[in-house]
Amino acid sequence: MKSTIVLFVCLFTSSAIAQDTQIPKHEGSEELQQIKGLVGIWVGEMDHGQGPQKVQIVYRVTAAGSAVMETFNPGTPMEMVTMYHDQKGKLAMTHYCMLGNQPRMRLVRASDKKLALDLVKNSDIKEDEPHMNALTIDFLDANRIRHTWGCCQGGDKITNMSVEFKRKK
Repeated sequence: MKSTIVLFVCLFTSSAIAQDTQIPKHEGSEELQQIKGLVGIWVGEMDHGQGPQKVQIVYRVTAAGSAVMETFNPGTPMEMVTMYHDQKGKLAMTHYCMLGNQPRMRLVRASDKKLALDLVKNSDIKEDEPHMNALTIDFLDANRIRHTWGCCQGGDKITNMSVEFKRKK
């Protein structure tokens, strides 16, 4: 009972402080700003051998603007989440994969039309397990993007999967 009261007081106090305190918005790197520009719903199709299937990604800004959450196929068994953020002023991300691992990647190349991220060495990924090891986002135009995910196992590239998405209006 006592711990419940303490928890309630802590939650109430932190809520009251948050309402009274102006939390500065985080702008972040130019590349994080590009990701923030994707906020909304995007739709596409991909084929895993059973014919084309509709897929969706949803982007939303969170954590006072310091992160962007990408949800792939929300509410389905294939749901995955990728969190984009800056690390030491450079775009980074963690992908919470349906393969059951969490590869972390950092920006390796950037332009106004393309962002490329590669796996960082300390991602706690076993070399022999299948995992995503690269992501390229092509900004085709204001309403179209393409994701190309690299997947590998045992240090060998297994495949690249590409999906073109259109902004849902």
